[in-house]
Amino acid sequence: MRYNRRRMDRGFTLVELMIVVGIIGMIASLAIPNYLKFTARTQRTEMMETVSKIQLYLKNTYDNVGTMSTSSTVNPGESSAVNPATPDPVGIAAAWNTSAHGWSDFQFPPEGGVKMRYSYTLGPVDASGNVSDVTISVCGAFAGLGANTVVCPGSMSGNYLYTEVFHGNGSLDPPTEFPAF
Repeated sequence: MRYNRRRMDRGFTLVELMIVVGIIGMIASLAIPNYLKFTARTQRTEMMETVSKIQLYLKNTYDNVGTMSTSSTVNPGESSAVNPATPDPVGIAAAWNTSAHGWSDFQFPPEGGVKMRYSYTLGPVDASGNVSDVTISVCGAFAGLGANTVVCPGSMSGNYLYTEVFHGNGSLDPPTEFPAF
């Protein structure tokens, strides 16, 4: 009788431990992809907030001056500097550069580290000499979307590209997103 009691007090068998490890592995295989999607959606939400600030700045400029092209923006048909301009790869947080070409008058710069890279291209001059269209481009790198294979403005690469055309009257063309969320 004493021999059986001692054998039961030894602990878990190897089979029991392997079953627990297998269950933990299955739970992790379900949880990790969902976590990566959740963090990508969070970064995309931050990106949409910054894009709305860019739209507000350009809309105010258009309403006050009658054109999106001013001495603080780029020339018609030109692209702004990529902001934040940093040697760090896309997806690494960097500080917004308020003195970058085309961004010096931007009134609402994002706070803290910015993981996405932003640029805009002013449209052509219309018959009245005004610019009323702008293309806003955002490049990102999300951990759950794979390798950086998308070519972004400013000769960068990421795995996410968002592009939209914003008009001076406040309307915008349907945005292009790759990959779509």
